[in-house]
Amino acid sequence: MNSIEAVQFVLSHYPSDCRSGQIQSLGSAGGFSGAEFWKVLSLRGPLCVRRWPKEHPPQSRIDFIHRLLRHVVQKGFTLVPAPIPLDSDSCQTHLKFAGHFWELTPWMPGDADYQQSPSNEKLQAAMRALAGFHQAASNCISVSPELGVPRTVQDRIEQVNTWIHSDLARLESHTGQLNNIKIQGLPQWKKLIINHAKQHLNGVRMALHAISDCKVPIQACIRDIWHQHILYRGDKVSGLIDFGAARPDTVAADLTRLLGSLTADNKSKWNCGLDAYDSVRPLSDRERSLIIPLDQSAILLAGLNWLRWLYLENRSFSDETAVEERMQQIVTRLEIARTKTN
Repeated sequence: MNSIEAVQFVLSHYPSDCRSGQIQSLGSAGGFSGAEFWKVLSLRGPLCVRRWPKEHPPQSRIDFIHRLLRHVVQKGFTLVPAPIPLDSDSCQTHLKFAGHFWELTPWMPGDADYQQSPSNEKLQAAMRALAGFHQAASNCISVSPELGVPRTVQDRIEQVNTWIHSDLARLESHTGQLNNIKIQGLPQWKKLIINHAKQHLNGVRMALHAISDCKVPIQACIRDIWHQHILYRGDKVSGLIDFGAARPDTVAADLTRLLGSLTADNKSKWNCGLDAYDSVRPLSDRERSLIIPLDQSAILLAGLNWLRWLYLENRSFSDETAVEERMQQIVTRLEIARTKTN
């Protein structure tokens, strides 16, 4: 059975107005998770089929993601693709077939074109949309978010410790050629990232330890929100996509990831984005105290994690151009970042 036949089989389990129409393969759609996507032109309108990778996530994570998306839509936040239930069971929103989980969602309109045509209007619209999502998702897990230390903080402390105690030396001593990917600038980027890590890993660890007992509201968050996941029509946000990493966390983790992606280290644009977010969902002083440490650690760990995947884990990626673009963005942020931990 080829991929189109597999998609047709999956669609046969959904309502009749979802089953027929032109099917277009999108491959990984520029992502790195291993998921595959198809666009379907159906009687219901354009739809998106997603095939999750066999290795991850577990069914419990997919169930959480689907509950979250349906919850925020029910709360009136309609800029996300709520999964469509199966024809045979209105409570079931995914299908297990050929070792993969599959899902069907509406196709979100618009283009992820912020980098091609950035503007303050688009930046503000993105941050207001993120704040609106956080508001709608705030009671998805419980009636009101419980206070706690964000899991992201502890995860990053553990990652930094691993790099300091063992993996940075392993990475630096790796001199073999990569058989799985050929990017011309990679050796130079590796050297730059390692040198930056030697200078700043301990400072980043200290900054993270300084917020390791900071308790803030913990709620459902996106966690992988960046410019490629914000769709626009003109200057208005028309959709937020890709919730594969969603889990309970602090909203500051989403906020710093998106602002870093949209504005890099432009301080005035950071302030513009924060003001737009605050206009919808005001940040507490404790949430604000997380912003700089989370951003600084995200910049450094993103580069190191990519080097881990490529050099230490020998991973392969179907779209080398997308990998090269992501690495270039990371290196650019490392090179131009003005705010350093000291």
